[in-house]
Amino acid sequence: GLMSLYIADCHALARIADILDKPADAAQLEARAKKYGAQLQTMWNAKRGIFLNRDLHTGKYNPRLSPTNFYPLLAGVATPAQAREMVQRHLLNPKQFWGKWVLPSIDRSDPAFQDQNYWRGRIWGPMNYLVFLGLGNYHSPLIRRTRRRLAAKSLALFLKSWNAHGYVHENYNAITGAGDDVTN
Repeated sequence: GLMSLYIADCHALARIADILDKPADAAQLEARAKKYGAQLQTMWNAKRGIFLNRDLHTGKYNPRLSPTNFYPLLAGVATPAQAREMVQRHLLNPKQFWGKWVLPSIDRSDPAFQDQNYWRGRIWGPMNYLVFLGLGNYHSPLIRRTRRRLAAKSLALFLKSWNAHGYVHENYNAITGAGDDVTN
């Protein structure tokens, strides 16, 4: 996830450098994005059909799935075929990330999901937004449709508390859509 954010930052800063007429800076930033994009591509797990997070201390891949596994879309690193597979197999899978309320911070089939406590299954607006932005880098009908549906589901979740109370929450229960159901 973090490498994907770094790559996306490099691309954004390169665009700014172009606007500021700093071609050397833009080239350096795009070179960084290319270097780390190639490294990120090695984190694709063909068997699982998704990019896996890796512990930098142990080098081991983490089998748990969260919205950060979709962040390579934000970096533009996933191939169109990889993007489609991730969306079809994982994002739209109601046993993992899809449902009435999306996107839980951990896969719905993970034992931690039932806790619905902070990062153990709750929905965070910024994670939805970053996945939404990532989907915007891909243009297949499936992905465009999924992006619109993600936006509509996210809006429905946020408006639920806004319309009732005039505010939104930091995070939401992925089962009930409630934002005020935890004490911590």
